[in-house]
Amino acid sequence: MATKILVTGATGAIGKALIKDLQEKNIAFFAGTRNVEESKAKLGLSEELVSFSFDNPATFEAATAGVDKVFLLGPAMVLEMDHLINPFLDFLKSKGILRVVYLSALKSDQMGPDMTFHLKTEAKLANDGFDYTILRASFFAQNFKNYEWENITQRGITLATAGDGKVGFIDVADIAAVASAVLSEEGHSKKTYELTGPEALSYFDAATILSEVTGKTIVYPQPSPEQYVTILKEAGAPDFVASYMNSVYSVIANHHVGFTTNDVEKVTGRKPNTLKSVINSDFSTIK
Repeated sequence: MATKILVTGATGAIGKALIKDLQEKNIAFFAGTRNVEESKAKLGLSEELVSFSFDNPATFEAATAGVDKVFLLGPAMVLEMDHLINPFLDFLKSKGILRVVYLSALKSDQMGPDMTFHLKTEAKLANDGFDYTILRASFFAQNFKNYEWENITQRGITLATAGDGKVGFIDVADIAAVASAVLSEEGHSKKTYELTGPEALSYFDAATILSEVTGKTIVYPQPSPEQYVTILKEAGAPDFVASYMNSVYSVIANHHVGFTTNDVEKVTGRKPNTLKSVINSDFSTIK
């Protein structure tokens, strides 16, 4: 039977990297997106695009036509994400589409009582009889470009409440390579992989790498959670953003993620990319 994969979160960094990997392997897929027309230029796709939104059940049927596997990536910055995606999981179960690869987060169980959505989704997949694989990814190396470009290039800082903790920053291309492999190969059913880069680095280390690559002096001011709240509030960010991010960064600050694993290499057969290699690529235009 032919395989067809629905990629949710298709227009994000991981979704785009996964689509590229699936194309290279000549694996059929649908790319789920809220706006098909806008995504044509963004993704360079046409026939593979399908209208899909977790909060619109009317999109579920067409988006899963002929699909037997799903890459499940929930939207960012949604505290009750599990409530949002549960109706889709219930729909998949009713249709007998049970093979789901879910992108979770490394040590999300240490992020605090308001950040349990990953744990609840993992539990639902296990308890509802899905043929699941869980990918617990570390902090994305691309976040320095995607979320801190102005801080780094204009202010000379990288801003996070990570204390002096360390983390194995991971290239989203490595996450996508693992996802592609577990979606297209046998032997990954009911398994959980912890995905990290090859080095455990602090934000002080990251600032040093950013300085080397950009030729500018980049510092990590190590703000307290309270200072971070004030900074984001003054910048006009919604109040919940600072609280959300403080919870996320707390796993670094509290030394829960200061380790690396070999899961990327175990699944893909190659070592993960370094933070420096990603930053070299992402910031090459300002050298």
